[in-house]
Amino acid sequence: MAPDSHRRRRRATAATVILIALGTTAPIAAHAAQPFGAPSPQPLPTSENGLRKSLDELNTEAEKLTEKYNKSRVDLGRARKAEQAAAQAAAALEAQAAPARERLGRLAAANYMSGGPDAIFGTGGSTDGLSDRAYLAQNQAAAVAVLQRQIDQANQAKRAAAARTAQVQQAAAQAETARKAAKAKVTEVTRRLDKLTTTHIKDPRTGLSATIKGSDLPAKMARKALTKLGSPYVWAAAGPSSFDCSGLVVWAYAQVGKPGLPHYTGDLLALGHRVSRGSLRSGDLVYFGSSIHHMGIYLGEGKFLHAPQTGDVVKISKLSERSDFAGANRIG
Repeated sequence: MAPDSHRRRRRATAATVILIALGTTAPIAAHAAQPFGAPSPQPLPTSENGLRKSLDELNTEAEKLTEKYNKSRVDLGRARKAEQAAAQAAAALEAQAAPARERLGRLAAANYMSGGPDAIFGTGGSTDGLSDRAYLAQNQAAAVAVLQRQIDQANQAKRAAAARTAQVQQAAAQAETARKAAKAKVTEVTRRLDKLTTTHIKDPRTGLSATIKGSDLPAKMARKALTKLGSPYVWAAAGPSSFDCSGLVVWAYAQVGKPGLPHYTGDLLALGHRVSRGSLRSGDLVYFGSSIHHMGIYLGEGKFLHAPQTGDVVKISKLSERSDFAGANRIG
C-alpha cells in the first residue's frame, strides 16, 4: 500500500475512534485570602480611666473587624454566584456535546460493522480518497473536538470559581472569629468598668436600697438623678430643687451632657429605643398608665426612682408595686 494511503487510513481511523474526555488542567490560582487578626492579647488596665480608654480603642477595633466581616459575607455571596454560573456554563456545554458524541459513536460503529477500517476507503466521496461515511465521521470528530476544548475551558473556570469560593469562605470564617474575639474583649472591659462604677444607695424615707451598675450615659444620668432624693414634687418643675416625673429625667440628662430633652412623657418615650421589661438596666426610663401619664428611672433589682405626685418627694419605689407598667426605653 502506498505511503499516502497509510496516512489517509490513520487519519480517518483516528477521526472515527477519537476519545473525548474532560480536561484536567490545573485551576487558576485565586488571590490569597487576607488574614483577619483578633485583638492582640494585652493585660487590661485596672483604673477607671484606663478601662475607659481601652474600651474606646476596643470598640473602634471591633467596628473595623465587623466591617471586614460584612465585606467578607458580600464577597462570599458573589463568589458563590460566580461558581454557580461557571458550573451551569460547563453543564450546558456538556449537554451540547452529548448528541455530537453519540452521532460520532454511531458512525464509528457503522464503519466497523460494514467491513472494518478497509470499508472506510473507496473511490467515491471526498477528493482525498475517504468514503462518504468516513468523511462525515471526520467532520463530526472535528466538531466534537471543538466542543471539548470549550468544555475544558469551562471546567477550568468552574474549578477556579470553586477555589475562590473556598478561599472567601475561609476568610469569612476568620473574620467572624476575629469579630467575636473583639466583642468578647469589649464585653469583658465593660464588665470590669461596670464593677468599678457600681453604686449602692438607700432611700431613708422608703427604706429601699438600690444598686446602679454601668458606666454608660443612662447609668450616669441615674446616678445624677439620685442626688435629688427627697426633693419635692412640683407640677411642671424641672429642677434644680423641685421636679415632676418627666422634669427629673430632663434635668438629670442635662447634667450629664444631654440637655434639651422634651419635658413630656410621650415625646421622651419616642426617643432612643424600646427595651423589654426583662432587659431593663440602670438608667432605662419606665412608663406607666394606659394613656401614659407617669414615668421614672430604672435603677436595678426591680427598683426605680421617680417624682410621684403633689405632696410627695423624689423617692425609690418597687416596680412590682405598679400594675400599670406600659413600657420602657433607653436614651443613650
